[in-house]
Amino acid sequence: MFYEAFLAGIWAAVGSTLGKLSGSSNVVGDSYLIWASFLALMIMSNTWGCRYYLRSLDAATNSVAPTVISAASSYTLSGIIGVTVFDEGASLRWWLGVCFIVTGLVLVARPRESKEINHHE
Repeated sequence: MFYEAFLAGIWAAVGSTLGKLSGSSNVVGDSYLIWASFLALMIMSNTWGCRYYLRSLDAATNSVAPTVISAASSYTLSGIIGVTVFDEGASLRWWLGVCFIVTGLVLVARPRESKEINHHE
């Protein structure tokens, strides 16, 4: 479940990156073929991400963990791609937010220990 949810977030970030590249005149230029290729790849990667997300939901006992894992991995990877590929700025506050998201992910996704209550005492 964790693996599929994580992959869903990765594919979502890749799809967003391809979508942004398809709208960049520096990359696409005047070529409709390059534009259509990026658009088709974006649709395919977003479809693949939805597939993994649905698989993670199917494997989970509730929808919270897959949703948090996929959103956190997508958000984090999108930020890293934005900084490295698109030369976007990321402040210390943004990175602190990423740390809070990952911490929340760890707290929400960790398995709970079940406590059995003995009613026959």
